[in-house]
Amino acid sequence: MISPEDAREAIDPHPQGVLIRFEVAPGSSRLLVPSGYNPWRKALEAKLTERAERGRANQQLESAVAEIFGIPSHRVQVASGTKSYRKAVIVLGVGPEEAARRLAAGGLPAP
Repeated sequence: MISPEDAREAIDPHPQGVLIRFEVAPGSSRLLVPSGYNPWRKALEAKLTERAERGRANQQLESAVAEIFGIPSHRVQVASGTKSYRKAVIVLGVGPEEAARRLAAGGLPAP
């Protein structure tokens, strides 16, 4: 579990919503978004069960973030880092404080 303050450090305002910095671990044994916080990079960590092949891990991250915010997945997109473990995800129509609150509330655990 992460604190709202840590979550806020990983979030940047955007004219259309927020950008959230993530470090992902594809191919994990369970899905956990967010799984932690990296204070040096000011990024949330995410464990994804999909492998980093043909955009599957990116799609899983987008879907997981959309579910956390209760919004359609077309309002969430990996904006940078599509071929990197360090990613910036844009969430449209969400403010920084709401984003921090939802991410700190527990996020998306594995079923």
